[in-house]
Amino acid sequence: MKAVRYIVFFAIMSLSAALCCPAQAQDFARMSERSIMGSARYVGMGGAMTAIGGDPSAVLDNAAGLGLYRRFEALFTVDEMIDRTQQITPAGMNNAARRNLFMFNQASLAFSFPTYHADNDGIQFHNIMFAYHRVHSYNRSFIPQSTGDPSLGSLLSTMSVNWDIPFNTYPYNMANRLDLRETGYVNEYTFDYAMNIANKWYVGLGLHMQSYLLSADGNYQEEFATSTAAGVVHDNWNTTTLLYSGVSCNLSAGLIYRPLRWLRLGVGFQTPTLGTLNISSKGTLSSQTDSLRYSYAPDNMHSDPDFHMPLHLSTSVAFQIGAYGLISLQYDYRHAKFTNDLHALRAGVEVIPVMGMYVNLGYAFESSFKKNPTVVAADPTFVRQDTYFFNPRWSQYASAAIGYRGTYFMVQAAYQYRWQRTSLYAHELADTPYDIYADTHRIVLTIGWHSN
Repeated sequence: MKAVRYIVFFAIMSLSAALCCPAQAQDFARMSERSIMGSARYVGMGGAMTAIGGDPSAVLDNAAGLGLYRRFEALFTVDEMIDRTQQITPAGMNNAARRNLFMFNQASLAFSFPTYHADNDGIQFHNIMFAYHRVHSYNRSFIPQSTGDPSLGSLLSTMSVNWDIPFNTYPYNMANRLDLRETGYVNEYTFDYAMNIANKWYVGLGLHMQSYLLSADGNYQEEFATSTAAGVVHDNWNTTTLLYSGVSCNLSAGLIYRPLRWLRLGVGFQTPTLGTLNISSKGTLSSQTDSLRYSYAPDNMHSDPDFHMPLHLSTSVAFQIGAYGLISLQYDYRHAKFTNDLHALRAGVEVIPVMGMYVNLGYAFESSFKKNPTVVAADPTFVRQDTYFFNPRWSQYASAAIGYRGTYFMVQAAYQYRWQRTSLYAHELADTPYDIYADTHRIVLTIGWHSN
């Protein structure tokens, strides 16, 4: 009973945190990014495993997925990611940036304890699992260009920022460019417990902890005229460096129900996280007029003790096709009070052509709920000079996997392709965003051992 009281208390505290003011909206949006990452089977199924379980990455959406284990299992996964971003302009694709990253993104130990009920009634198994998951990787570069947008000087003048640098107030510049590079990750460490009741009900609870690290370096450059008449041209540079680090934790609960041998229904829920985010920033603002002049923003560091991430709800239905495979459909919802709510649809197919071999196909679509762009205001004191911000529009995933599961050993490989559209704004007065098209290729390899 004490454990139940602690769980209820923690859930209330996590939900209460949703009423507190989080970090700035752009910080919240960056830290809330998630990708379909995990074991090769999970990736190959498009993440549609809330009603299936039996995989360590499935607990990211539904803790009850652990209840389908019937033996000890140890898995680890490596991942090679190739990311390319391009700007979409009226002339077509240009300004491409490409980056590669190799990572160790999943490891797990699952323990299964049978209760030896021979009547197929009551609790059949108690299972626990310790796991590490990389749920998002920041490994991208942007180099978009544009013409005809308002100058950064227009933003400074509206904010009454006076650093004794002669930024122009004429609203339209001739050309601008943003060089932005991000590196980092979001890791999740999970401890989950689940039980199998009569081989029909699978119930799970989990404690999940997250760690965040993101380094972002931006260099915004613009070239503008001081008047409508042709003549003097000036350059402005706004160079910023940001470093995010933090930790948080939340509770996870879920249920899988098998009313019929061929039907599975699943639902998973994660409370809003409760944690702390540390943010450090520094920047240099410069202007080339009659001479080159610099102004340095003071180094800034602060912590947000009320940092939290949105709640996550996942529902799914799966259809078992005898011994030949299954089909899974899934809907995910993430509620975010200060940014767009996210809705995702996932679908996965698993085919067993011969005993021990598994082939998977998956697809997922994720879209921002709000259609109108959300403007992110700059820091009113301009101590933080990172005026750029993202408005993700949609992401799609297509994947395939093939694997073999033997008596003691298993291996599976997957390929995933993700394409994503994002609007990137240089600052809040920019009339037209940079239209970014990003595509990511991911190759995943999972190796594991299990008891007989």
